[in-house]
Amino acid sequence: MTRPLPVVLVACFAGFVTALDNSILMVALPTIGRDLGLTTTGLQWVVVAYMLVFASLMVAAGAVGDRYGVRRVLLVGLLGFGIASLGCGTAGSGVSLALWRAAQGAAAAAVVPTGLAVLRTHLDAAHRRVGIVAWTGALAVALAVGPALGGLLSEAAHWRWIFLGNVPGCVAAAVIARACLSPERPRPTPLPVRSTLALTAAVFVVTATVLGAGPLPAMVALSGAVCLLVVHVERTAAHPLFPRALAVRAFLGGTAAQALWGLAVSGVLFVLPLHLQPDLTPLDTGLLFVPAALAVIAGAPAAPLLVARVGPWRTAAVGLAAVGAGMVVMVFADLPLLVACLVVVGFGSALTTPLTTAALEAVEERLAGVASASITASRELAGALGVTLIGLAYTGGLVPALLVAAGVVAVALASTLVVDAPRTRVRP
Repeated sequence: MTRPLPVVLVACFAGFVTALDNSILMVALPTIGRDLGLTTTGLQWVVVAYMLVFASLMVAAGAVGDRYGVRRVLLVGLLGFGIASLGCGTAGSGVSLALWRAAQGAAAAAVVPTGLAVLRTHLDAAHRRVGIVAWTGALAVALAVGPALGGLLSEAAHWRWIFLGNVPGCVAAAVIARACLSPERPRPTPLPVRSTLALTAAVFVVTATVLGAGPLPAMVALSGAVCLLVVHVERTAAHPLFPRALAVRAFLGGTAAQALWGLAVSGVLFVLPLHLQPDLTPLDTGLLFVPAALAVIAGAPAAPLLVARVGPWRTAAVGLAAVGAGMVVMVFADLPLLVACLVVVGFGSALTTPLTTAALEAVEERLAGVASASITASRELAGALGVTLIGLAYTGGLVPALLVAAGVVAVALASTLVVDAPRTRVRP
């Protein structure tokens, strides 16, 4: 019988380290930029390289875990994440750092779905429920401590320790996982290789186009071509990356709303430290984000209570309205009011969490795994796009960036209201 505690610890670390790697980095970006001589575009690539590879490979990594066993894939992912973190911590240029960040994203794509899957494959129902609660709590803690920890390491030690600190944890988690997880027998699960390669190429080309990596007409044409390639490969694949059975109104609407929320929030979290740190230290900047993270934790219990009264879609609509309002008021805010706005954004973000449950409940149970991976992947892709688009708007100042982000949230709000609206049948 597998001991529950080591399994839960491994799963929690897998979720914690991959979530922390996003939240801890944002506050340190200005320091990294000065040290490596990076422009805003260079810093964008440092952030989005991780997100793009992570999102592009996550669904395929879940299929690899199903085929070769979650224990084996988790071990490879943990060791790969540790090696990539070592590479990030010793990178001597922006290009090197971005490439190692991409390697981190590939390893994270293996760690996240398999880290959660071990709770299902190695625990009974009672321990599994406890494990999922602990796993969710680990993500919340990573969100809460990441900004302050990133600022502290940048100011008191060196930004490289943001990455080097992952190495011993990854090695320890891999040792525990190897000892406590039983190996599974490989299964002949089909792997969506063509779709994964096409999707990865598409997201990188589209991102490069937005960041101005080449002549605009040529890049737009290339982006259109690779997007059409993705559609063609998915339509003709015997085993597509995204099954056609996912084309359900509630699933598509919920996934779109979450993706748009992630786009706006990720973009704002990217530009705010850049805007604040000429006047504040990295640690002070990180501490400004702690109340917002605590608001997310405080708002999490309120979401199911509101769902019981008005349903998941209207609960999410309230949350998105709060997020958008907070971003608009930031335009006029001084520092104390900015912190208050971040708290509103954090609490509103917590109220959007029922979108995940509502979207998953709209699809068949046999598709729960790929549906969950699709939601997470779309959120990561949207986060990368948010860093790119909101960062581009930031070249005109903080006000345009915030207004663009608020506009994106308004579209997300509209999508939840459309899904929640009763469907009427038109008589011929």
